[in-house]
Amino acid sequence: MGSEQFLSTLLLIGLSVTTSVLGQTAIKVSVSQPHSQNMLATGPLAVVQLILQSPLVLVGLALYGVGALAWIVVLSRWDLSYAYPFLALNFVLIALVSRLVLGESIPLIRWAGIAFICAGIVLISRGGAS
Repeated sequence: MGSEQFLSTLLLIGLSVTTSVLGQTAIKVSVSQPHSQNMLATGPLAVVQLILQSPLVLVGLALYGVGALAWIVVLSRWDLSYAYPFLALNFVLIALVSRLVLGESIPLIRWAGIAFICAGIVLISRGGAS
């Protein structure tokens, strides 16, 4: 694989991870609203109704779709065993967004786990793509 295709594949992984994090965040913001909480408490059909009535949930799902398309291209280029661990970046970025954007408290032990995830990604990336 040439360096140009390697870099474009990394960018596609970045796109997939970023859209996943943005999608998760949009959905979380939407379902955390009091109106959404009340709807979800009424039963399983309320989830479908919430999806159809909430622009943020729809945006979140659309972002997932974009990420899935990017991921399909990644899988066509790299071994699954090499590419898949890069999706662990989702855990890292979700923790950062949760803390910085949503104001969630994240315990030190969770940050330690995130540091291990980062170390794992670095180790796997040194193995090279096929």
